[in-house]
Amino acid sequence: MPHSPRKLLAVLLLGATALAQGAVDNLALGKMWTFEHPPLAYLKAEYGFEPNQQWFDAMKLSALRLGERDNPWCSASFVSPRGLIMTNHHCVRDQIAQVQGGDDWVANGFAATSFEDEVSLPGLTVHQLVAQEDVTTRVEQGVATDADDVTAANQRKANIAAITEAADAAHPGHLHEVVALYHGAVHVLYRYRVFDDLRLVVAPHLQTAHYGGDSDNFTYPRWSIDFAFLRAYVDGQPADTAAHYFRWRERGATEGELVFVPGNPGNTNRQATMRQLQLQRDLEYPLVLEQLADSIAILTPFRDHAPQLLTTLLSWQNSYKAIRGMLDGLHDRELMQKKQAHENHFRGRISEDRELGRRYGDLWREIDALVERQRPLLPKVMFYQPAFSGVLQRGVLIAQSLDETVATEERERAREEARDYRVGSSPLTVALQVDHYRRAAKWLPPDDPLITALAAGHRSNATEIEWQEVDAALRGSELADDAFVARLLDDDGHTAESWQACDDPGVGVARVLWPLMRDARRSQERIDKALATQGARLGRALHAVYGNDISPDATMTLRFSDGLVKGYPCNGSLAPWATTFYGLYDRSASFGNEYPFDIPRPWLDRRDAIDLSRHVCFASTNDIVGGNSGSCVVDRDLRVVGLIFDGNIESLANDFYYTQDVARAVSVHTDAILAALQHVYGMGRIVDELRAAAAK
Repeated sequence: MPHSPRKLLAVLLLGATALAQGAVDNLALGKMWTFEHPPLAYLKAEYGFEPNQQWFDAMKLSALRLGERDNPWCSASFVSPRGLIMTNHHCVRDQIAQVQGGDDWVANGFAATSFEDEVSLPGLTVHQLVAQEDVTTRVEQGVATDADDVTAANQRKANIAAITEAADAAHPGHLHEVVALYHGAVHVLYRYRVFDDLRLVVAPHLQTAHYGGDSDNFTYPRWSIDFAFLRAYVDGQPADTAAHYFRWRERGATEGELVFVPGNPGNTNRQATMRQLQLQRDLEYPLVLEQLADSIAILTPFRDHAPQLLTTLLSWQNSYKAIRGMLDGLHDRELMQKKQAHENHFRGRISEDRELGRRYGDLWREIDALVERQRPLLPKVMFYQPAFSGVLQRGVLIAQSLDETVATEERERAREEARDYRVGSSPLTVALQVDHYRRAAKWLPPDDPLITALAAGHRSNATEIEWQEVDAALRGSELADDAFVARLLDDDGHTAESWQACDDPGVGVARVLWPLMRDARRSQERIDKALATQGARLGRALHAVYGNDISPDATMTLRFSDGLVKGYPCNGSLAPWATTFYGLYDRSASFGNEYPFDIPRPWLDRRDAIDLSRHVCFASTNDIVGGNSGSCVVDRDLRVVGLIFDGNIESLANDFYYTQDVARAVSVHTDAILAALQHVYGMGRIVDELRAAAAK
């Protein structure tokens, strides 16, 4: 007798789970390979491709990290011998906004018709990785095996500072960074050459780069032409980068070809245990998503009256969709079964080996205990803070300056900041602050000390609290008065007594908030250090079992990823490997050329000059995450065939478990970039520069 559909499904699922638990997924931790340990055997077995060291060096030195000197956020690449740099528009739009003056270059685009017209972007830098050195032994020097987590962490921190200081002395003018790989199991000293004179060459319209807006964000098919060109200057002249740059390939990516993405992925959680992921699923991500959703709803009406808030709104919308996608992955039963199977295989290998079992057998028990300590703490860390209240911010600074458990230097700094702090508010910050109170009351217990202090005298009935009245009362606090604060701080040694005796509402809440805030942060710091210790042990255990055949979690440092240009099954149909200009103009027409599917006027006026069969975007199986934005996509000859700018929604779950069945990186095709330069922005000089560079 045949099985019923339900029983048959159960049998199939059981069999699939059993099969999954019987073998390890070698790519579960992804394909973000380091240049210290490139996967030579894997590349040969997977693609029959055997690059040499010269190939890796050329890729490494042509790829860049972009952002402020000590705060990088994107990737980029040299694409000509004269310092020309390609990255994403969204990676530099804030910097463009800062220098555009009365012009709206973010919205309307920018094109420098000569070197003299290229505009400086102060504070923006690119980092070129020039050397790496394994310093694991030096980082661990002096760390006793029986040291507590805080002592061990402090010793490693001191060792890293000494290593960096020595490197700075030996190689002046370079940026040095000790990178923790495998969560601290391995430490590598990276040396960067920094280019700090960057100038804007060309940027498209915001609507060209961000076509489809939030509706299309993290989706595919796509039609965003998200690029920008900068130039590095040295001593007032275009930088000489003839030794290393990616050459342009006239016709870019093609279906099925092998491509590579050298870039700087920001952060992944693939080494996280199941219990850690469950905490993210149950608490951490829901807390953040609720805040983002409320903040977006509050900010949106203000955007029409304050256009400068648009980039903030876009950032919040992007974050919301990204975390939403990660959370959906954590609720995906099949994906979580794969993650569990991978963890089971790893734990089984540890338990099967007597020595590994002795050294690492307690790992999961230790991590689970720390995770359980985090559960009640996460809401406190989020809500024990002043948020958007200037009154509470100033009050917390005063309370901190009076706290004898705080280091003297920190207390003095807080005192001066409190004196100089200017309290202000706006309808937007008031709305965001009231929302903060409402969410705090939802996530914290009713008898929580902060909720009790805030609610005193403001309940409309036994259960409801008028949070707008709470905020109004706090905004009326004397902490907004500079003269009051000055008298309080200069009270001839009686500041502490005056602070404790003051019945001002802002002072009363700040007196309660500061110790709660301080203790929550200290508790989180202790747990973070303990988790870092266990994470490093977990990384060492991974090394012991799998060696260098696995890639470490992302660290906002240079990696490369391999992949194939490839479409995928989507919504019961097929997503093509690439989109075309036919689709771009059709999508706009289908939505009546209304935002977010409107096309800027120059693109409409020059439509007849564009070959509509040329490609706009394409999908590939490369492993990317935030930070990879702005990475070139190159072929096996290191020629540019595209520019990474996003991933599809299915790729977001790759944060904790890598798959490539339907997860895709999404790139701008070089066809689209050339069409923009030639036919829309009048930048034939840059097209000529790219073509001439490719011929060398």
